[in-house]
Amino acid sequence: MHPPARSGFVRHPDLVYQRMEKIGAVLPLKARGSYDVDDLNRTDILFTSLAHFGATGFLGPFFVVVPKDEVQLVNDKLAKWTQFDIRVVSECTVVPQLSNYPEMRGWRKQQIIKLAIAKLMPTRFYLTFDADVICLKPLSFDKLVIDGKALLQYEQRAQHPKWWKSSARLLSMSPVIGDPDVGMTVTPAILAVDICNKVMLELTGKDGQHWVDELCSLHQPKNPRNWRISRFLMLKWTEYSLYYLCALKHAMLDKFHVIAGTKEIPQRLLVHESHPYEQWDPAYSFSNRCPGLFCVVGSKSGLSPQTVLTRVGHFIGWQEAR
Repeated sequence: MHPPARSGFVRHPDLVYQRMEKIGAVLPLKARGSYDVDDLNRTDILFTSLAHFGATGFLGPFFVVVPKDEVQLVNDKLAKWTQFDIRVVSECTVVPQLSNYPEMRGWRKQQIIKLAIAKLMPTRFYLTFDADVICLKPLSFDKLVIDGKALLQYEQRAQHPKWWKSSARLLSMSPVIGDPDVGMTVTPAILAVDICNKVMLELTGKDGQHWVDELCSLHQPKNPRNWRISRFLMLKWTEYSLYYLCALKHAMLDKFHVIAGTKEIPQRLLVHESHPYEQWDPAYSFSNRCPGLFCVVGSKSGLSPQTVLTRVGHFIGWQEAR
């Protein structure tokens, strides 16, 4: 795969730059991700789209969290993106406790990392990314954080009911809180550092056990503690269901978030037009008719980065090096 040629790289003409508060970002990454897909080269699409649509103007530290043995590899790959403040750090730096759980699924590690990075994040809010996210529109801080509150997009809890029930059990609360029909959607999302810190505090064991150990130990089937139905019913937690429910429990949601996709705030963090991929019309997704700021062309689709880039490159300012 070729890097974007600097001579052919054009920023979106509608962008207006101004000094403003910055928003951080986190991308958990493994060179060969789940389903053995090429997530490292998939980052070319993510960063090309972010650069083209102006994220360089307001993005603060961009933490890319990788396995310890991939730090140099990823550093070398991302070195060309000098317009971003990319900080490649190892998983064991962000979450040392993960070294005690070598069998932990990568999907679970990513969820923990997206919460844990709050301890290193110097900004009030940060965006969460996966390698298969694509930016669709010109971005600005004011499109993501409105009057000091970050966008949060609703999703029907009925899509994944076990997420909410498991997370509520972990947080020692009822899942019937707020509007019981809605929760928050998945990556990309914007998280408030203060709410993430509250989640970590809530999950810390009564005996002082670290919150990461509390979560990871649930997934050790040989652990006698897990031979109880009450533990089994906690297994389906996710980072976002924990975050959203904890925010409601402590009356923090309205303090830090506004709802995306409303008449007053029409922009949406995530749209799903790219699924199924074969029927996707990228021209619509990248147009002003679509309210989405991001879409996802899922890694698990098995599509190579080059295949996706061939389809979206025209819209994100990509030109192959000559």
